[in-house]
Amino acid sequence: MKTPKRALIRWAGSKKKLIPVIKKSVPLNFDRYIEPFCGSISLFLELPPSKAILSDINEELINFYNVVKVSPTYISDELAKLESSKENYYRVRGLNPEALTRKERAVRFFYLNRHCFNGVYRTNQKGMFNVPYGSKLSSVPSACEVMDFSRFIKNATFEKSDFERVINKAGFNDFIYLDPPYAGRNVKDRGEYGQVKFAEVDIERLHRSLLRASERGAKILLSYADIPLIREVFSEWRIETVSVGRSVSGFSKGRMIVNEVLIKNFDNG
Repeated sequence: MKTPKRALIRWAGSKKKLIPVIKKSVPLNFDRYIEPFCGSISLFLELPPSKAILSDINEELINFYNVVKVSPTYISDELAKLESSKENYYRVRGLNPEALTRKERAVRFFYLNRHCFNGVYRTNQKGMFNVPYGSKLSSVPSACEVMDFSRFIKNATFEKSDFERVINKAGFNDFIYLDPPYAGRNVKDRGEYGQVKFAEVDIERLHRSLLRASERGAKILLSYADIPLIREVFSEWRIETVSVGRSVSGFSKGRMIVNEVLIKNFDNG
C-alpha cells in the first residue's frame, strides 16, 4: 500500500516537525493504534497501516475523514470545481453546514482548511467557522494524494468522541498516542478547535483514564507542553523533554523554540 506523501489537512498544533523524534518513542509492536485527539493524524501516516481508532471532538473533522475514506473521488472532483479565490472562500465559509449533506460538508471543510489562515480551525460563539482567508497557501492535495490517503485509512475507524470514552476502549497491547491542545490558565480561548476543547481542568481526568488503560496493558505516549502541572500529575511516568518550533501568534515574528514533554508508560528497550 502506498504511503501518503502528506496529511490532507493542515491543523494548528500539528506535531509534523516532531514526528522523527516521536517515532523513536513508538512501541516496537502493538495490536491497535488509538489516537483520541487525532487532528491531521500525522503520526498515524508515518506508521505501517494498521487497525486504528482515530477520534476527535470536532464533528466537521471526523465527518471529513469518514467521507474521504469511502468517497475520495467525490471529494477530489468537487474540490476541483471550487475556485481558489478570496471572494469564493468567503462565499463557501458563509454556507450553513447544517443545510448541507455529509459529503457537501466534507468538501466545504476541506476547501476552507486548505485556504484559511494557517490551517486554524476556529468558530464563534454560534459555532460558525470564522477564520479569515489565508495569504500564503500551500498546494491543494491532488486527486492521487486523496486516493492514496483514502486507501491508507481503510482499516481505521473515525469517531466523534470525548477523549475519555475512546481511551476506555483500549486494551492489552493497544498503543494510545495523545496530543491534546495546549491548555494553560494564561491562554486566551479564541475558539480554536471549536467550542468544546481540552482545558487544564481536564488534565486530571486524562490522567485517571490513562492510568486505567495502563492497568489494562495499553501502551501510552502523551505529548504536551512542558508545564509544571503536567509534570506533577504524571510524575511517576517516563518523561522526556524535547524542543520544538511553535508559532504563538500566526506570524513569523511570533515563532519561537519551546519545550514540550513526551510522557510514556513503557520502555522501548
